[in-house]
Amino acid sequence: MIDVEHHGSVIAIRMARSLLGRPLYWTAAYWVDGLLIDTGPACTARQLLRVLEQVPVEQIAVTHAHEDHIGGLALLRARYPDAPIYAPRAAVDLVRDPEKLGLQLYRKLVWGVPRSVADVRSLDDADDLLTTKEFTFRAVETPGHSRDHVAYFEPRYRWLFSGDAFIGGRDTAWAGEFDFFAIVSSLRTLASMRPERLFPGSGHVRRTPQAELHGKVNDLLQLSREAGKLDAAGYSVAEMVEMLFDGEPRLRFWTQGHFSAANLLRSALEYNHVVAPVDAAASPDLPRPPRKRSDDPQDPPASRSLDTR
Repeated sequence: MIDVEHHGSVIAIRMARSLLGRPLYWTAAYWVDGLLIDTGPACTARQLLRVLEQVPVEQIAVTHAHEDHIGGLALLRARYPDAPIYAPRAAVDLVRDPEKLGLQLYRKLVWGVPRSVADVRSLDDADDLLTTKEFTFRAVETPGHSRDHVAYFEPRYRWLFSGDAFIGGRDTAWAGEFDFFAIVSSLRTLASMRPERLFPGSGHVRRTPQAELHGKVNDLLQLSREAGKLDAAGYSVAEMVEMLFDGEPRLRFWTQGHFSAANLLRSALEYNHVVAPVDAAASPDLPRPPRKRSDDPQDPPASRSLDTR
């Protein structure tokens, strides 16, 4: 399933495997002035190629080496053999050997398995700067969602292609490898660039996203404080899951435990132990009612067209 939206000079290409006519999980690639940022999953790679027949592809860059962002690289390399492919230094080895990702079964089913691409270049070779005829994109390290993650910032127009460094909505489950400290720091980095337009990995483009970026940081810090109070009072992580989330979300079942509220709380507690240990006696306030996740909202695009499936 492919959904194409035009945002001025930028084309947002949202991709998902469909089940009974409905998308399982959207992920996005962005085309701007010959540069393709991210490539979506392997399961939609041929559909992506059909969309790109309408525009030139002169360079390809990825934000990080997860299967829903590098899955189209092998077919793109075959179609555009002269287009250089750039990846963060820590992602290069994973792009060359995707088996090192250690994909769980659900990830293979939802997004497919990436194929190896040998001739990928480190962003170091380009001094973390990608240029097109009209634009310049600076790679900015934004770890947390993954250790290899970068965002791409166009300073003249203040466009920020954030990959999965920003995921909309209120979090209720994380993968065990997510790093709370790094995610909060990266969100602050994104906000510090004061973007006018945010192009996240979901494809839900934001205009003037400062409030959402700061809101995301504040929401995570509020969770860490709530978890810290309960931890200081002697509650277990399992008890906190019930108190703060009203139990584990369904995502825990569908991912076989890879994503869980318990993972999110453990990461928040690790953050507290490093940054701000909580004294239960000094902070006796009860936590708020259970958190509910809101869907990642979407701004209305300037124009929209649906590509063939």
